[in-house]
Amino acid sequence: MRKVFRYLIGSIALAVVAYLLVALLYDTPEEAALERENQTLSAELGRIEKRTELLENVVEGLSEKDASLYYDIFNTAPPSYLTSYVDSSRFTIAALSTLSEPELVWLSHSTVSRMEATAERTSSQLGEILDALSAKGSNPTGIPSIIPIRNFSITGTGASVGQKFNPFFKTIRPHDGVDLMAPGGTPVVAAADGRVTSVERKEKGFGNRVEITHPNGIKTAYAHLQEVRVSQGQSVRKGSVIGLVGSSGRAFAPHLHYEVILGGKKVEPVHYFFSDLNEMTYRDMLMLAMTTGQSMD
Repeated sequence: MRKVFRYLIGSIALAVVAYLLVALLYDTPEEAALERENQTLSAELGRIEKRTELLENVVEGLSEKDASLYYDIFNTAPPSYLTSYVDSSRFTIAALSTLSEPELVWLSHSTVSRMEATAERTSSQLGEILDALSAKGSNPTGIPSIIPIRNFSITGTGASVGQKFNPFFKTIRPHDGVDLMAPGGTPVVAAADGRVTSVERKEKGFGNRVEITHPNGIKTAYAHLQEVRVSQGQSVRKGSVIGLVGSSGRAFAPHLHYEVILGGKKVEPVHYFFSDLNEMTYRDMLMLAMTTGQSMD
């Protein structure tokens, strides 16, 4: 019995060793199929990495081109913004860890494809903007794009365009500009390059008022000035001082009544502050301007 037992144990050990040797030297059909699939996935991943690197270079070039174009037009660095919405929750480590290799490859492929489409669309839009500016011969510095008060805080935003309560007549009356509140004597600057086409000094109405005509057919008006520092016919540059904040004329308190006139129509001035506002401050300022029910003049 001992002899038989030894032969039995030896046979089992030899069988295990033989199986291990065969398993190490030869793959089963299932293992061979998995190995081929892994090689295919690795090759596809390498191609995706090359496409991603190329796409990153394209996006970087587009970003530089976009920043240069924005600066040429608005004379300021572009604000931060998202060109497209991305659901970041899909890309958490916990979520990615649950995906199989084929799913990860497909996710990478689809993400790169969307990014390539976004880059192509952005490039096309930039080209259209450049073509439109060239065709119209527009002067970028002639577009009013800054808040016409130095160091202005958006908390000083008053009533904007619309029907507002007038503090003097105690009735609802049209209001054609935006009230920008600041201490008397604060410098008021030209919102864009242009020529002073009107200077008024009155004790009633808008008081001391300056109107500037810009190359692109837009006019801007600055009223209730404490002091006017330009003369009619004078050329002004964007950001140059044209007067001081005051309360001349019929004004409830020191402030600047600022108007933007496009094609003879008075439009919302806050929309023209894009050089000085990012997305959040633009939203807050517009909300203040639209919800303030009483004008300062």
